[in-house]
Amino acid sequence: MVGIMSTCDECGGTAFRTVIDSILKRRYPFVEKSSLKMCENCGAKYVVCTNCGELLTRVHLNLDVWGVRDTCPSCGTKNEDIAEWINRGGG
Repeated sequence: MVGIMSTCDECGGTAFRTVIDSILKRRYPFVEKSSLKMCENCGAKYVVCTNCGELLTRVHLNLDVWGVRDTCPSCGTKNEDIAEWINRGGG
């Protein structure tokens, strides 16, 4: 269940569904181990926090380290896989 913090950064939408994106999984190692949710309104995809299930950070094909959160804005849990990717400078 998606909670109160789950609002799309792009359009403000609040309806999400679980998706599988093989391209994002191949491109970003932290997506391979994570669940993804997609905004029903605009299609933006997000990695989901493993602790609370809220939206952790948006992911897309032109992602850079400045556009990624490694800490959940809802519960404060840090995703170590994303943190490692950021520390390596991305890609």
